[in-house]
Amino acid sequence: MYTINLAIAFACATALLCAACATSPDVERRRQEKEADIAEILSYELDPAEYGETKRCLSDNEYRNFRALDDQRLLFEGRRNKLWINTLRGRCHDLRFGDVLVVRQTTGSRMCDMDRFQVADWFDWPWYRRWPWYWGGSWGTGATCSLGKFQPVTEAQVSEIEAVLESR
Repeated sequence: MYTINLAIAFACATALLCAACATSPDVERRRQEKEADIAEILSYELDPAEYGETKRCLSDNEYRNFRALDDQRLLFEGRRNKLWINTLRGRCHDLRFGDVLVVRQTTGSRMCDMDRFQVADWFDWPWYRRWPWYWGGSWGTGATCSLGKFQPVTEAQVSEIEAVLESR
């Protein structure tokens, strides 16, 4: 009897899990349209002399701040109003829930294409992990994600991307 109840519970849990992962064709179509619009915005040709070229790596001293645009794109703000968008290698659902990227760097003081990271918040940093401020946890709060290349963009492109993301 216990085995039958366990099998029924497992079957119900599996069915619920599959139903939660399913997306309607309309939702998938809108997601694809949004991705196409963003790809078009990012395809605008910029003057390499003024904005630079797409970079594989971004040095720690080249940027001052970053913020998540959505679960697949990070905007890095640099000196002299330089901007780069990093389109991650996959979706990273934790981007909106943290302030710090804990990057597993393989290239010194640079973040590079294919480097892996986790999203954390300030209270996860080591100086907060000493007594009496230690609340537990470890570096990073979520899934491990992978960086892509750093593409230079203009403020106008960023505004257009944000408008696309808000409209859908």
